[in-house]
Amino acid sequence: MRRLVLLILIAGCASEPPPALDRAALEDVWNQWAADRDSVFATTAGPLLEPARETFAGLDYFDYDSTFAVPAALVPSLGQDTLAFPTTSGDLRPMVTAGHLVFEAGDVQWRLEAFRPLGSGELFVPFRDATSGRETYGGGRYLDLEEQPSGRYALDFNRSYNPYCVYDPAFSCPLPPAENRLELPITAGEVMPSGKPGVDSPSRATEG
Repeated sequence: MRRLVLLILIAGCASEPPPALDRAALEDVWNQWAADRDSVFATTAGPLLEPARETFAGLDYFDYDSTFAVPAALVPSLGQDTLAFPTTSGDLRPMVTAGHLVFEAGDVQWRLEAFRPLGSGELFVPFRDATSGRETYGGGRYLDLEEQPSGRYALDFNRSYNPYCVYDPAFSCPLPPAENRLELPITAGEVMPSGKPGVDSPSRATEG
């Protein structure tokens, strides 16, 4: 009975109309976020190797597009399963299932699985889309979301970013699960750096 009640509450939460987004404020946040990332990449704290760091002039993004900032609702997982994420280095990275984010794009409802990295207070949302392997990295991009007690999120794909292994293959980067493949082009967020092809990569996650 408790499980049935919980399912009803979750379904009701996900079906409520999402609140409107302050798109101007989100673009201001994005501008600061992009500037902060450039600051990190310009130092040894970032992933750039020394030759690339010396000529670094800023990361490459699609032009900011407010239509790719959408409200989303988190439908929490009933359990706290731990998944073993494959990575670009072949290692497995443990993460805890948080639930799935439900949102609309192009008048279609979509969902993305969200995870909690061990020891992190943020949601981690790795995904691939129709630009992966073309304009963007074939292994997918990431979104980080500060957890919201309400379960309501502003899912701003303009803040999707490349994993560090794009810039230094010594980094081990989680690959998105197959469930997080979006069959639409997300022409927002970080693109492949100039001069680098968007090499395709497999994506799969296994329970562990």
